[in-house]
Amino acid sequence: MSTSVPQAAPDGPFNFADLRSHGIGRGILKWFLDEPQWWMGWLRTCWPILHIPCIRWAMLTRFEHVQEALAHEDIFQVQFDRRMQKLLRGPSFVLALQNGVEYEHQRRQLMQVFKLEDIEAIIAPRSADSATRIVAECGGQIDAIEGLLTLVPTQLCESYYGIKIPEKKLFAQCLIAISAYVFGWPSEKSERNAEVARKAAAYIRKLIEQAISDVKATMDRSTTIVARLVGMQEGGACGPDDELIRAELFGMLVGFVPTNTIASGNVLEMLLRRKEFREQAQAAACDDNDELLWRCLFETMRFKPINPGLFRRCEKTYTIAEGSSAAKRIPKGTWLLVSTQSAMFDKRAVVEPKKFRPDRPTHESMVFGYGLHWCIGAFLAKAQITQTFKPLLKRDRLERAGRLQTVGIIPTNLKVTFKP
Repeated sequence: MSTSVPQAAPDGPFNFADLRSHGIGRGILKWFLDEPQWWMGWLRTCWPILHIPCIRWAMLTRFEHVQEALAHEDIFQVQFDRRMQKLLRGPSFVLALQNGVEYEHQRRQLMQVFKLEDIEAIIAPRSADSATRIVAECGGQIDAIEGLLTLVPTQLCESYYGIKIPEKKLFAQCLIAISAYVFGWPSEKSERNAEVARKAAAYIRKLIEQAISDVKATMDRSTTIVARLVGMQEGGACGPDDELIRAELFGMLVGFVPTNTIASGNVLEMLLRRKEFREQAQAAACDDNDELLWRCLFETMRFKPINPGLFRRCEKTYTIAEGSSAAKRIPKGTWLLVSTQSAMFDKRAVVEPKKFRPDRPTHESMVFGYGLHWCIGAFLAKAQITQTFKPLLKRDRLERAGRLQTVGIIPTNLKVTFKP
């Protein structure tokens, strides 16, 4: 039986710190993204479809315009595949695909292996057990992001996905580096992270390939995602080959740990800033009301979501809000920031947008996106994030013990203390 795994990132040293930017520009950008509603509100009122033709760039800020663009995925298309292919040659992952036969085929496969019954049977209890143990053993002080909010989903990558992980911190950092590059700002300047991401991707690829090899060598038929995907090969011509399994696992891992880290890290930051948010979440946790706790966390995400919006590229000249006074012609080749964050504070479509309302109707939220590329792992994220926060929020005197540290927009470290 083959059980060897790479002990360090191949193809040269991987240095996570290489992703960290410095200088006054970083500080200004961070401030704009950290407190965005004053300028987003101005844009919604005065310049709802910001279009700068000379640099072929636009930004949508109103709810209805954001919804319109994301509903037309054939025109405003995702562009992740170019960068993903630089890191992992072969079949494209579903997140990078446009609507069509291959998209539907991959989506059906993923729905077969990521089963809804896993949420209650595997994801929730394992997340709860891990988080409870971590909080109980830390002695009242912990780096809550690296040591809890990132660690728990990383552990699930081993026990649920089926990837043997020799160094969990390195594994998580590699996934974060890949995510920062693939889903980052679509400009040539962002290519400076390509080399870091390439080294990270080589490491993750070897772990995935080793996991596939081990399942085949041992005839493993466990409930791990790797084993389920390999098992589908036995079903005949419709089953995924090794290259597609590798692509699907790579995409799901990159979409799981970094995305949940961003969501959870931002939630923690907001809970520590806003006493009202924290008190309601803590009350739900102490009452063991998981559904209410999730609604508190979900509403907190609206105030600081995983990103300011979604990047899309216009592939056919199109007029947004045609027939209205805000109508704007978007030429083919224009990049757009479709700001779901701004949309969720648009009083034209969202009731009392500035108020914290855990009972807010789901249709007013775009935390998980909208349209064809609505987050495929949302149900897994809900269970994992809720159960990871629960034991921490049950502790008295939960307080900040340091500043939030980030790589780009991705939270990486934040120390907290609480009564043991």
